[in-house]
Amino acid sequence: MSINRSWFALSALLTAAILSACAGAGQQAEPLTLPKLPSVGSISEAIPVAMGQPVGSATDIYSRIAQGAMGCWFGANGPLKKDYIFHASADAPSRGGKAQIVIHQRDPTQPNPRGAKAYLVNIDPTGESSATVKTENLKMTDAFASAMTQDVGRWSKGDQGCTENSTVVGWVPAPPAAVEIPKPAHKAKKSKVKAAPPKPAAEQ
Repeated sequence: MSINRSWFALSALLTAAILSACAGAGQQAEPLTLPKLPSVGSISEAIPVAMGQPVGSATDIYSRIAQGAMGCWFGANGPLKKDYIFHASADAPSRGGKAQIVIHQRDPTQPNPRGAKAYLVNIDPTGESSATVKTENLKMTDAFASAMTQDVGRWSKGDQGCTENSTVVGWVPAPPAAVEIPKPAHKAKKSKVKAAPPKPAAEQ
């Protein structure tokens, strides 16, 4: 009888110890949650203040950016001409001039080669003579997107022309190699022999 009581007492102690350990472990094992990072497609970037605020109406800003993009990004030696396509839409100035420029990946396998969106420029009017400019990188390489944002910032505040001092590989076309034009061979000058004047006839 005493043996049974001792066995039940020992079993009770073991059970209590196991339950206590499980309860303690359950309190310590809290699930870890990691912060979610935004997807690449949701990252947008306003034009940095240090580069200057956009100058002019939404229509003026759109015109400068579109002209710069077509002349520099998609020019004869432009870095985007081969693999990308320019597309834009803009409201009339009377409706505010809101505009969007979309750079598409080129898809030659489709009848319309305008493929996935790679880079966006959004121009939103904030008044009759002011607007905000935001860029959004969707599928462009980080290096090219950075160079494009720098260009958009320059053009939006009134600068013109293509950058010539970018460190991004492939962004600034290499200048054409100097071609040495051969000089024409000089023709040998023919020496002209002057005829001796006739001697006067002897007087008789």
